[in-house]
Amino acid sequence: MFSEAPLLVGLEIGTSKICAAVGEENDRGEFTLLGIGQARSRGVRKGEIVDPAKAQEDVRTALANAEEQAGVTIGNLFLGVTGRHVEGFNNVGMHPVASDDRLVTPQDIADAAANAKAITLPAEHTVLHTIRQRVCIDGEEVVDDPVGMVGHKVEAHVHVIHGSAVRIQNPVNLVRALSIEVNHTVFNGLADAQAVLTPEDKENGALVIDIGGGTTEFVFQQGQGIRQSGVFAIGGDHISNDIAIGLKLNLGMAESLKIKCGSAVVDPSCHGRRVPIGEDDHGIKSREVSVEHLRRIMSVRIQEIFELIAERCSEGCFLDEARAGVFLCGGGAHIPGIDVLAQRVFHLPVTLATCRNITGNSTTLSHPEFSTAIGIARYGGMRLRGRPRPRFNLRDVFPFFR
Repeated sequence: MFSEAPLLVGLEIGTSKICAAVGEENDRGEFTLLGIGQARSRGVRKGEIVDPAKAQEDVRTALANAEEQAGVTIGNLFLGVTGRHVEGFNNVGMHPVASDDRLVTPQDIADAAANAKAITLPAEHTVLHTIRQRVCIDGEEVVDDPVGMVGHKVEAHVHVIHGSAVRIQNPVNLVRALSIEVNHTVFNGLADAQAVLTPEDKENGALVIDIGGGTTEFVFQQGQGIRQSGVFAIGGDHISNDIAIGLKLNLGMAESLKIKCGSAVVDPSCHGRRVPIGEDDHGIKSREVSVEHLRRIMSVRIQEIFELIAERCSEGCFLDEARAGVFLCGGGAHIPGIDVLAQRVFHLPVTLATCRNITGNSTTLSHPEFSTAIGIARYGGMRLRGRPRPRFNLRDVFPFFR
């Protein structure tokens, strides 16, 4: 398959699955999904590689499947990263306007941005993204280019996402061992937002939550800036483990029961209802479990996840500004009633997210578990479009996404 547009490949190395998305972007920035490849993940725990050999085999399988579906050969890609080591925080850099006429120059803005990036990180951590939120002159936000304005002080407000350099490098090395180049790494939560939010959603303020197998990522985006982000090492596997402990089942049976009868809410329809599980040597069901008990276990754990996110977002009162509401993606979005429970916790409209403003197979785009890989590929297009241009532009000095 030949295309003048550069091939954009996003790879998610997740706890429950490895997923590769292949797409392309035209000169208007419109993204088309060409194919998806996936494989069951066996060497990853809580979003981090614990068995490189198995993880590499699964990555190879997912990439081969993506190549076959899209009819392309993958030579480079953009790689998603996650894990409890990934953190986000807001920072402000200030710089005085020193010229006699007090006119703001591009260098003043660049110096303020550099000061915002001059942060002290935990040992062994590296910056994944420095994302522009806004520029202020003498405390007042400037919507357009502030160059040429009169002022005494420039403030650059940014959101910084960072993580362990070693843990980020592990999946990079794994991919490179397959003779595939990694163009850039991207935080999975940031990628989700690029896949499921429209420009209107971003402008109105939106909280995106991805509940995966071993981790839950979240980002709060308003305009082009990220206001809050983070990762909790809790996901669908922990819900299954809670069920196994609470109902005294093995993990396989707990996972099966979660899929068959599970829900995030306990409604009157499950009161007194019981389902048979297990079989003896003669194929006879050996015991029954309470559906109400099952769902109560699930509801408690999922509510805990949502409350942890709500607590983090409440630090800056961001939820008050989330007019577009909450968007749920990842495999956890399939849990029945999860939108109802999210609405109870956040007191906001809740949407089961799909990939939007993207063309391609509509069935694939409607699956929330593919949003991360597709978003990573779409982020790749943003990176390529963000290459420096010949003439000065504020975003070259102080880009939204780096």
